[in-house]
Amino acid sequence: MVRLFNRHRIRNMYTLDGVWKYVFDKENTGLEQKWYENFPADANDICIPGCWQNEMDQIYCEDVCWFMREFETRTDSINMVFGAVQNECDVYVDGKHMAYHYGGFTEFSSLMTNIGKGKHTIVMRVKNTNTDLDTIPLTHVDWFHFGGIIRSVEVHEIEGLWIKDVKVDYDLSDDLKSATVNTFVTVENITFEDLSDNITLSIGDEEYISLSIDVKKQEAKVFELDKITLNDIRLWGIFKPELYDVTVRLSNDDLTERIGFRKIEAKGKDILLNGEKIFLKGVNRHEEHPDWGHAMPQKLIKRDIDIIRDLGCNAIRGSHYPNSKWTLDYLDSVGMLFWEEIPMWGMREEPLKTPLLWERGLKMHEEMVKRDFHHPCIIFWGLHNEIDTRMEEAREGSIRYIEMIKSIDPKHRLLTFATMFDMTDICLDLVDVISCNKYIGWYGYKQPKEEWPEFLNKFKAHLKEQGLGDKPFIMSEYGAGGIYGEVRMEAVKWSENFQAEYDAYATKLFMDDPDISGTYIWQYCDIRSSQKLEMGRPRSHNNKGLVNEYRCPKLAYFKIKEIYNNK
Repeated sequence: MVRLFNRHRIRNMYTLDGVWKYVFDKENTGLEQKWYENFPADANDICIPGCWQNEMDQIYCEDVCWFMREFETRTDSINMVFGAVQNECDVYVDGKHMAYHYGGFTEFSSLMTNIGKGKHTIVMRVKNTNTDLDTIPLTHVDWFHFGGIIRSVEVHEIEGLWIKDVKVDYDLSDDLKSATVNTFVTVENITFEDLSDNITLSIGDEEYISLSIDVKKQEAKVFELDKITLNDIRLWGIFKPELYDVTVRLSNDDLTERIGFRKIEAKGKDILLNGEKIFLKGVNRHEEHPDWGHAMPQKLIKRDIDIIRDLGCNAIRGSHYPNSKWTLDYLDSVGMLFWEEIPMWGMREEPLKTPLLWERGLKMHEEMVKRDFHHPCIIFWGLHNEIDTRMEEAREGSIRYIEMIKSIDPKHRLLTFATMFDMTDICLDLVDVISCNKYIGWYGYKQPKEEWPEFLNKFKAHLKEQGLGDKPFIMSEYGAGGIYGEVRMEAVKWSENFQAEYDAYATKLFMDDPDISGTYIWQYCDIRSSQKLEMGRPRSHNNKGLVNEYRCPKLAYFKIKEIYNNK
């Protein structure tokens, strides 16, 4: 995808960003009529990346939609990379089915060999409908079900041997002054003859390894390169974005990954970064905008992160799905921390007893962790959010997720999930950090200044009784709604002044508590909510943002800015 650094200097790569054709398949007859071979002539134009709900008169459309455009290649073989397509799609090139993918926020790719040089046509059948049983997300969620090709589609032109994947792992010395780098390179031979080449590995401008390799025809082979020890390393930290480019080259191909050396750990009740205790001053952020949906351009993403930095934050939770690679690149480059999770939100009894749902979640975790393994900004992998973690099925599924995540990333991140069943959750012992969502004083009629201290004392006593009192504990969601421009003499519900008083009181209370390691306010900006969620959302939005959907600040923004910047 479009990145903040140049991943290829030899390989030719380009995006298919721009104008595509699209048409809805409301009768679901496109497959029968073979639209992948004969695309409907009455199709309209749409800009990709894009969400079809941002087109005229399509705001509530959840359906099947077909997309088409032509492209041209200079090689016989290509690898197409799809940044994200919501939620389910089939890919056809020149009338042939090339790929299927489920899941709307992680990338997938399709290797297409011997398709021939010259002009080609890509057609994609995209479905964004959801169920109450086995889809992730479910039908009823507190965000909007956008549909479309929300991130770039890339064409990578390849020949002979190509670098399919690079994984750069490392171990830090006890004094954090040196790193031992271990690199795994997957090289694939797309021809029908055995080939030889030379792998070189560089870190920055210095070449460290040169290795002769042999790869048999039609084979993909993993090469573990010799370990490299780097001394006097520069550690990546909060607002100290020390980054290293690691480049692997073949004769006709190359790939660069960007890494940062840092150590995140949970020690007793504390979260440590590079051996020093940190307090997470965060917000929950949906990657969404009224004019762009989930297909936010780089300028708006940068603007969001700049506003959040101005707020005094050092951390963001990507609620409730993997964000774009560009977002993570920018967080790496400014030194901010990130919590990443899959869109498994609000599942209750029936979905949690559905095997397909867990299998889909397992695949989403695998794609997320593999895609984002190299980003130093990511300190938490989030398993799920507000599912019914009182159920044994939730515990068994969480264990499967943890085992899979640790098989890919056993040491560089902490594991957590956000619970709403604080006193009855049976999964809290599985994770490194306990994260709690609570809305005392907003849902219902409790008085926050009376109930919040009581809750904290009760919950911390409960954790101690369960043998979990020595784990870090963060408030992962809390907040109140405020409609932008609604300012009253009295701090009544839905007013900006009510929200400001509520958020300021709760945030200061949590930050003054020595047993709490972080706060993630719900939420950064107002977002459009699903019409199917019957929770009373004025304007059809979740209005708990510190800024509104167009990023205009509310009174609460300035209250939180003062508190966060003085910590």
